[in-house]
Amino acid sequence: MQSRLRPKPKLMSEINMVPFTDVVLVLLVIFMVTTPFLFQGSFQVKLPKVAAPTPELPETITLTVAQGNRFFVDDIETHPEELQDLLRTMVRRKPNAIVMVNADKSVPHGTVAEVLSKVHLVGVSKVGISVELTGAPGPGAAPGH
Repeated sequence: MQSRLRPKPKLMSEINMVPFTDVVLVLLVIFMVTTPFLFQGSFQVKLPKVAAPTPELPETITLTVAQGNRFFVDDIETHPEELQDLLRTMVRRKPNAIVMVNADKSVPHGTVAEVLSKVHLVGVSKVGISVELTGAPGPGAAPGH
């Protein structure tokens, strides 16, 4: 008699999509988070070599960033904390000078950016970055080739 009292279970004719959707969204988030890490460092940037004549520069202040966080302003070594004050003094002596930044190629990009920020904070608007020339272009070479 008990079997007659219990209702007969119905067969599900539809698939429940909620758990499937949850799993797909979680996988999507995981892929979105991990994808940038997969491509980071998978390629190297090779900077172009410069082949140009040395331009005539007006009065300059040379700011050198060497290995080991060593800073020089016109061959005067300074500590990173005193760099901005020394730059300010040099700019007062040479108000129309261009600041040329000589950074060793092994110095991290962040350090060079920090130095450029200090140059900007001093009020210098003319800044150049020194590069090593590979040689002058040959005769008849078109610019940009």
